[in-house]
Amino acid sequence: MARSKSRLVPEVVQSSAMDCGPAALKAYVEGHGVSVSYGRLREACQTDIDGTAIEALQAIAVELGVPVEQVLLPKDLVLLEEAGSLPCIAVTRLPNGNTHFAVIWSLAAGVAQVMDPASGRRWMTRNQLLHELYEHAMSVPAEDWREWAGSEQGLCLVASQLSSLGIVKEAVTKLIENAAADPTWRGLASLDAAARAVRSMVDAGACKRGREAAEYLTKLLGDVSSIPKGYWSVRDASDGEVEIRGAVLLRPLRADETPASSKEGMEGMEGVEGQKFLSKALDAARDEAPARPALELWQRIREDGLLTPAALVAALFGAAFAIVIEALLFRSLLELAPLFGLTEYRAGIIGALLAFMLFALVVDYAAVTGELRLGRRLETRLRVAFQEKIPRLGDRYFHSRLTSDMAERNHSIHLLRTLPVLAGQILRASFEMVLTTAAIVWLVPSTTPIVLLVLATSLLIPLLAQPVFLERDLRVRSHVGGLSSFYLDALLGLVPLRVHGAQAAIRTQHESLLVEWARARLGLQRAAVGLEGAQFLIGYGLVVMLLLSYLNQGGETAVILLLAYWALNLPVLGLEIVRLAWRYPEQRNTTLRITEPLHALEEKDAAPAGDGEAPDVSGPPAIRIENATVRAAGHRILEAIDVSIKAGSHVAIVGPSGSGKSSLFGLLLGWHFPDEGRVMIDGSILSGERLDALRQKTAWVDPAVQLWNRSLVDNLRYGNGNDNDAKASLMTIVEQAELRSVLEMLPEGHQTKLGDGGGLVSGGEGQRVRLARAFMRPNVSLALMDEPFRGLGRRQRATLLRRARELWSGATLLCITHDVSETEGFDRVLVMEEGRLVEDGTPAALAEDASSRYRALLDSERELMKVWSEKTWRRFEIVDGRVQEQSDGA
Repeated sequence: MARSKSRLVPEVVQSSAMDCGPAALKAYVEGHGVSVSYGRLREACQTDIDGTAIEALQAIAVELGVPVEQVLLPKDLVLLEEAGSLPCIAVTRLPNGNTHFAVIWSLAAGVAQVMDPASGRRWMTRNQLLHELYEHAMSVPAEDWREWAGSEQGLCLVASQLSSLGIVKEAVTKLIENAAADPTWRGLASLDAAARAVRSMVDAGACKRGREAAEYLTKLLGDVSSIPKGYWSVRDASDGEVEIRGAVLLRPLRADETPASSKEGMEGMEGVEGQKFLSKALDAARDEAPARPALELWQRIREDGLLTPAALVAALFGAAFAIVIEALLFRSLLELAPLFGLTEYRAGIIGALLAFMLFALVVDYAAVTGELRLGRRLETRLRVAFQEKIPRLGDRYFHSRLTSDMAERNHSIHLLRTLPVLAGQILRASFEMVLTTAAIVWLVPSTTPIVLLVLATSLLIPLLAQPVFLERDLRVRSHVGGLSSFYLDALLGLVPLRVHGAQAAIRTQHESLLVEWARARLGLQRAAVGLEGAQFLIGYGLVVMLLLSYLNQGGETAVILLLAYWALNLPVLGLEIVRLAWRYPEQRNTTLRITEPLHALEEKDAAPAGDGEAPDVSGPPAIRIENATVRAAGHRILEAIDVSIKAGSHVAIVGPSGSGKSSLFGLLLGWHFPDEGRVMIDGSILSGERLDALRQKTAWVDPAVQLWNRSLVDNLRYGNGNDNDAKASLMTIVEQAELRSVLEMLPEGHQTKLGDGGGLVSGGEGQRVRLARAFMRPNVSLALMDEPFRGLGRRQRATLLRRARELWSGATLLCITHDVSETEGFDRVLVMEEGRLVEDGTPAALAEDASSRYRALLDSERELMKVWSEKTWRRFEIVDGRVQEQSDGA
């Protein structure tokens, strides 16, 4: 079904450098009338689907109901009407050489409308756009290219090229017939290259269009070897193939091509088998309701009831009414003052005026304090909601978002404190404008049409300009979020950056984004100044008309001053509303960014459905993984894992880096859920309450476990509760984890703060702190150890491993290690490669099999140890911060 296309492409600015795919895709499908959540879409593209692959974007667009096909066209043909390529998603080239997705939406008068996720909507000349398009080369069978070139569309493109050179229609037809008469690819390819060469000559002024261009074309076709290589979009390759060069596009499909191309798009997406999985990955993005930030904030405000906001609105109306009445009272006072000759009368009038002014002051004070109080409550509620939501979000949510972006959102909550103040100022100005208009109509009824026109323009111009401000402000906010990542990255990687001399590279990347932010901010400022200028000219122009109209009617002198005061106040109020309305997009976009995590799927909602049985994890769990396959970013990280682990057994897991060992732990920790197959604990599906209960009884040791900038004792007790048994065993745990030497070196003992990320302790010491934290966990039934002793010596690793197995002797224990020799004492060994479980057995049985992968890993490690033990090495050790050479050379 054909969808109508919007005139302007929706603007979507990427959150990070890896998000250009989902940002371009959202803009493209939304421009065709399909609403999709950018947050959910980028989450799917960074977890389930590979959002950097154009095949994945094609399959997603088809699934969302916008059929597209992937094509490779010579760059200079992309914008031709005969190519039918617009609108399209194109691969462009950034100044640093990296590829990038952008949406080419339309072309008018030689100017292209482009949506660049890095900067927003752009207007580019034809040459600028063609220069930025990325040129890709690929080999295809010569027969296939010849078939396409000889098709109706291929011949139309060649005819368009020739016609643009001013060659008459009869000559164009003859040239095409002669080229098509060649059954090989060379005839049409030569005509295409010759036309491109002559076009460059015409553009450079070397020859004229028409007859002279046709003569040059004929000469080039007579000796195709004279055509420079750069003009050939098709070149000869080996084995009956040709190399074609051009721009990579996702362009609209014709209705008769939709079924076939849709199938090809699904098959071409690596790691996604069929439409079922893709639909599952896109459900959240497609089904999420459009964001309504105003409704979200109103629901937070009304939690205190409707009395407070109603009273605030009434106070604002009263304050505006008082301002309008003040002018009328003072004008009346000037006229009636001579009539009150007695001192008592005059004192009474002055007292009444003072009472009125006091009333106006009280009302104004109540309105201001009410706005501030409402702002504080709103900020507090959002902070509480944000902090309560974070722990309930799954790991996949944070993996698809920048840490700096999440921090910037949380930090921006304070901006919403001023939202009730802004809303109050807009309401007050609007009330005052409406009341002033009503007063003018009451004072001079004949001016009603003009004064109503002033009111309409003052209110409608800011309202109609909101989409412009919203778009530009969101672009600024997105760039601010991207800039914040540089500050965090520079702080976290300060030492490596200086060591490798990467300051210039970081500054260059930061500058490129800073330039885009400056452009976005300048665009927002220009829009604001333009709107204020228009409001000023229209408002005061209409006021002048109003006053002249009244004077021409022979208006009274006594009325003209009050009329002029009220009338001249209308444009001032209009400008105030414009300035306030300019700030509304900032508040709205800030609200959108803050509330987006609040509506994200929680971990329990993303987990597979359980069997409804009450969880029981009092004893060591039996684990059963049935034919489980896990995908991330469109790639399989675990494939067809089928294994059973008895309750209370100790199992080692070995394999090369990247083989899927840690991902296997991710299944048990709830980071990943199988796309196929299932994970069973004690015969029940691992999900929901059972996953929560299992985590409470799980000890996890991993170098990625966070160490906080808090005291040593706080780090050890983190996540382990505050029961007395845990407190009493603190020193025992310190001894078991061999932390006494660390404790003695800390200046304040166990109350010493360890620094950000444990920066005040070494890598090996940090690992022992993590191990001690796991040792302190009460009632452990499942122990997961992922490279638990990284950075420690061999003897210390063996000692700590033995103690861990003794402490958790009654628990189910899984240990990932690269020290294969350490696994010989385990009950069982699993060997993984490329996401598959390739071997499963006892260490002794696998070691005896000369053809096993386990035996190969064991032999490789022993050979390495022989090399390290040779006498040719000089050995140094660090003792108490000093480097010294071992005297025996051993």
